[in-house]
Amino acid sequence: MFYLTRFSSPKEVQPQKIKSMISDHKPITGTIEDILASVTKYAGSPSDLIIHRFTTGSGLVMAAVYLESLADSSLLGSQVIEPINKFIREKSETLTAATVELLISASVIDVFTDFHDALDGLLAGQALLILPNEDKIFGVSLPGYPRRPIEESVTEKSVRGNREGFTEDITDNLSLIRRWIKDPNLRVESKIIGERTKTKVVILYLFDVANPDTVVEVNKRLEKISIDGIIDSGYISEMITDQRLTFFPLVQETERPDKVAASILEGRIAIIVDKSPFTLLVPATSNEFYQTPEDFYFNYWIGTFLRLIRFIGTSLAVTLPALYTALISVNPELLPSFLIQVVASGRTQVPYPAVIEVFLTMLVFEIFREASVRLPANINLIIGIGGGIVLGQAAINSGIIAGTTIMVVIFTSLASFSTANPSKEQAWRLVRYFLFFASGAFGILGLSIAGLIVLAHMAGLKSFGVSYLAPWAPPLPVDMVDGFGRIPWWARKRRPPSYRPQQEDRLGNTKNEGDK
Repeated sequence: MFYLTRFSSPKEVQPQKIKSMISDHKPITGTIEDILASVTKYAGSPSDLIIHRFTTGSGLVMAAVYLESLADSSLLGSQVIEPINKFIREKSETLTAATVELLISASVIDVFTDFHDALDGLLAGQALLILPNEDKIFGVSLPGYPRRPIEESVTEKSVRGNREGFTEDITDNLSLIRRWIKDPNLRVESKIIGERTKTKVVILYLFDVANPDTVVEVNKRLEKISIDGIIDSGYISEMITDQRLTFFPLVQETERPDKVAASILEGRIAIIVDKSPFTLLVPATSNEFYQTPEDFYFNYWIGTFLRLIRFIGTSLAVTLPALYTALISVNPELLPSFLIQVVASGRTQVPYPAVIEVFLTMLVFEIFREASVRLPANINLIIGIGGGIVLGQAAINSGIIAGTTIMVVIFTSLASFSTANPSKEQAWRLVRYFLFFASGAFGILGLSIAGLIVLAHMAGLKSFGVSYLAPWAPPLPVDMVDGFGRIPWWARKRRPPSYRPQQEDRLGNTKNEGDK
């Protein structure tokens, strides 16, 4: 028979003593009750700590301890408690470690010889099985925490292609990638990062394709991370980036497993972080942030057209407010005479200089954009569209803002979403203001100089040894062909040389007779 104990009156442990207790090696010794007392003490006597005591006529023969908030109680009962109870009732033999391993039917069983490793297993959702006169503890993985079902990616929606998106469970995310790449050369390496969160991080790459130096560098940077906790993959991204002072993303993030699989096939490395739906990809170039999986699922002519539209939209989103301000406030002589008359007629009652007018309008739209993210979904559309129309019309009628300024800022806000990656789009938002203030002060000359400064900054960036502006700087003609456009699959015989893959060939001769 067994007894169940629930702890409801936690006893606090002095904070200054926690680090020293957990960091020291502690062998597993003592009776079952001694070990249970140590588990209760080190875990802080949590209210969700459950202890099952298995007893016979000769006394306590085994104990199972777990956190009911993390472990599945029903699975524990069917796979651990019931088999052991049946054995105790029917057999008179001593319950040994070998017998326990035969009785329980769980698929994952760990053996801990260090007490603190066993405690980490308990806090990760394992059920600990404690036997008398043993210097080891069994850890049975029976996760019972809530998991979000696999759904379509929210930030990277597509018209054509796979509809699956990553979740917060690292096991589900790893299985999604393994379903794409069924190659024994796919390497999966695991690490634990975070002194308190003990977050699991997995590295994936093709052993015979990925550059070995890049793999070593990724492991080196991850091992250097020393922090109390990892809550999201953004923590990892910020700490392994080559240049920490830049606002350009040097590590690519994605929610799509098909995109990760395609990147691994090119020789890149994926980093999956537990409890984060965003997977990291390295190395990353600026060119990668303008490509989407759809480019490769449609015909290559359509894929090329989509990329060009994306590039033009991003360019306008970054430079249009600055160009508009420069032309109407500093260099109006560059505008045609009829256009000057149209702009001037709309600004006759505006009391502010063009720089202040455009800045205030952009600021209002930034506030609208940020507020739309926080608003409840059922009123977001009403407030966003209705409020924007009412405020915009009121501003024009009152003469505070010119209609052309409203038009420029609205188009800029819409065009900013043509960037395929949210992190890259956020970086371009900051560049937009830098170019805007430079053009407001010095006109077209200021815009040109500021643009060159941004370009020079990007040219000096690297992502794990790869130039951020590759394949444009340094020029790589093989990759440049697949930059603004999308070459056909039958012509993509080699992997991108930017990532320095071990195997460059990826395709044989698959041309049709009509291909030239």
